[in-house]
Amino acid sequence: MIDTVRLNIKAGNGGDGCVSFLHEKYKPNGGPNGGDGGTGGNAYLVGDPSLNTLIHLKFNSTFYVERGQHGRGKDQTGSNGGHTFIKVPIGTVIHKMDLNNNLKKEFFVDIVDETPVLVCAGGKGGWGNTRYVSSTNQEPLLAQRGEEGQYEVLFLELKLLADVGLLAKPNAGKSTLISRCSAAKPKIADYPFTTMEPVLGVVNVHDQDFVMMEVPGLIEGAHEGIGLGDQFLRHAERARLYLHLLDGMSEDPVSDYHMINDEIRQFNPYMADKPQVIAVTKMDVTEVSEKREEIEFVLDEEITKATGIKPTIFFISSVSGEGIDHMLGSIISMLNDLPKDLSLPRMDKIDEDDGNTYKFKSRPIDTFHLDDGVYVIDSVQLERLLTRADTRDYRVLLQLWREMTKMGIARQLQEAGIEVGDTIRIGKAEMEWF
Repeated sequence: MIDTVRLNIKAGNGGDGCVSFLHEKYKPNGGPNGGDGGTGGNAYLVGDPSLNTLIHLKFNSTFYVERGQHGRGKDQTGSNGGHTFIKVPIGTVIHKMDLNNNLKKEFFVDIVDETPVLVCAGGKGGWGNTRYVSSTNQEPLLAQRGEEGQYEVLFLELKLLADVGLLAKPNAGKSTLISRCSAAKPKIADYPFTTMEPVLGVVNVHDQDFVMMEVPGLIEGAHEGIGLGDQFLRHAERARLYLHLLDGMSEDPVSDYHMINDEIRQFNPYMADKPQVIAVTKMDVTEVSEKREEIEFVLDEEITKATGIKPTIFFISSVSGEGIDHMLGSIISMLNDLPKDLSLPRMDKIDEDDGNTYKFKSRPIDTFHLDDGVYVIDSVQLERLLTRADTRDYRVLLQLWREMTKMGIARQLQEAGIEVGDTIRIGKAEMEWF
């Protein structure tokens, strides 16, 4: 079962604005008519109930979303880039990788339904030169470059959603039980670790359905990965309650009970606080049925001492069906009283504009940074204006100076002591101050 995968996603860049002027017969001095660029496409993750593994993304893990088209003359706006929707199983937890793409992950969002979640947003399109026309600037030669689409490296971790999680040591009868209660067909054999991956089954009781999940058997040290226990426990994290099976043929069922609870507590303390239904299995075996009163007395005393609550202990046989209906009826009653929302909080929300686009924040403006006598201006807006501009044209420089004046940068440079002839750098472009 493939339940973890890394995705590399690059949202579409915004299209560039266009510098264009009207060229028609008998209109030699036509005005600007450069259109804006289109918005780049977004990337969304969408929960798909038909999926229960991430294998479809294992070897197709890089996505490039369509960019926005460039603006054109005659005030034609470039078309927006198409969005990309990536299907994942419901129950997938999304983490952001750090800048070095290592395993230090930042929790981002939890996919618990079929609502598309924006994970990587496209850049906005750049303005065409029509946007810069004014009473004092009838021939604008500047247009914006489109914004860069967002880039993310995401770590996807599948944690299956189920109402009831089966917990037990290996060979305690979990597979036999889930095969009897549902249509699930796990492998059943008389040796430990027959089940090597979680199994889901839908159980119908009193015209109500719930999802039961069998987690492969747990042994001591499971929370540290012994017997692949940490991988199995991850899938049990969000079960609403646990059905804790104790092997009636075990030499010490009390010790088994404490071992399983210690493992889930060390893996995630939150799991140990969830309600549990205790069931002793293999009542079809004569020696187990003969020790029923003894087992019930010891378990009742030990569990009451450990939890402070007197437990209800079921004695069942998955082979004969003894006690199963009564136990399932009790589980349904408990589920009806438990909350159904299993989602985790979203910790890092993307800024959205009209629900579709990412709201980029410009880098801070630093007009006081000197690099070998060069005034370095850090401004995304100005960098976008200069992408296609010819800085050798004095008209471009004049219009650039006007934009810097509007933004307040010119005044800050003057206060910093800039003089005519000094060099300024904006992005990769260098020019003289005048």
